[in-house]
Amino acid sequence: MKNQFIFVVEEKSAINFIISELYNNDSKIIQYNYKEIESPFLIFLRSAHLMWKINKFIRLPFQSIWATKFEDITWNKETQYYIIFNAFHIRPISVSYLKRLQAKYNIKYILYLADNMGGVISEILKKYHYLPGIRFDYIFTFDFNDAQKYGYICYPVPYSVLPDKKIYDIKYDLYYVGSNNGRLAQMLDIYSYITFHKVEPLYRINKVKRSQQKFKDKIIYNKTCLYDVVVEEVKQSNCILEIIRSGQSGATLRYYEAVCYNKKLLTNNKNVVNLPFYDSRYMKVFEKPEDIDWAWVKERVPVDYHYDGRFSPTHFIDKIIELEEEKERKELGQEQTD
Repeated sequence: MKNQFIFVVEEKSAINFIISELYNNDSKIIQYNYKEIESPFLIFLRSAHLMWKINKFIRLPFQSIWATKFEDITWNKETQYYIIFNAFHIRPISVSYLKRLQAKYNIKYILYLADNMGGVISEILKKYHYLPGIRFDYIFTFDFNDAQKYGYICYPVPYSVLPDKKIYDIKYDLYYVGSNNGRLAQMLDIYSYITFHKVEPLYRINKVKRSQQKFKDKIIYNKTCLYDVVVEEVKQSNCILEIIRSGQSGATLRYYEAVCYNKKLLTNNKNVVNLPFYDSRYMKVFEKPEDIDWAWVKERVPVDYHYDGRFSPTHFIDKIIELEEEKERKELGQEQTD
């Protein structure tokens, strides 16, 4: 029996969308979702139960009661790779359950970090990575700085491109979607320039207090949408805006959307010039809003990065196999030396 690759994802998350090519693969994808709750009291109770500010001191038990049950897996004696995307996806999973599986079967836990090691992600990872009795055989990160600092494996975000024969008209000059996370002042500063230069945007910002919401009649605040909606909006846009967090060096999903759907990219990520498919005609780096060439943002030109499918999640599986084969060769060489 060949090795089994098991991916654990939240059903309605962007991660589920970007690994969707694997549904036509032999890999097993386990979906979970948080149960629909109408009671305000239960919503409050769930938020408190899952809140990281509490759980970073002591993990509260029975967090899995809020999530739908995972599908049953037939465990066997062959090597099985249990892949979790992002530390947040550990929350509904019983840690004791993971420990028991690792003790009983030949299971290798793999973590892919699609967020950089700042704030909450760092705290979650430290808690679970060093928890006695459970270990991750490989930890991947999209961020170059985190890979060097923590010794993780730097690997681009796996990204699926699904067939779509629909033709989309360009409605927006510039598209942005993202959460506050300390970047609100920069987001609003850029938007003031957008207004001045008569750029037609679609601008979504989440996690913003009501008192901080400027340009309320034009910016869409705190209205989350499924990732397939984001992709449709990307396809209707001329240029994508990417604003990375301070200290981050890896690209966000905005970069992958630009490359895979042939869109211009306006970014404050200086490292984009070192990324595959960088093309100075279609990608511009800015440090301050006054650096931005707004005429370039609005100009309609054919864009083609000649994307070759290298971000496909099937290649991520190939990378894991490659690492395992390399490890086996080293172990065999060590045995022969001994």
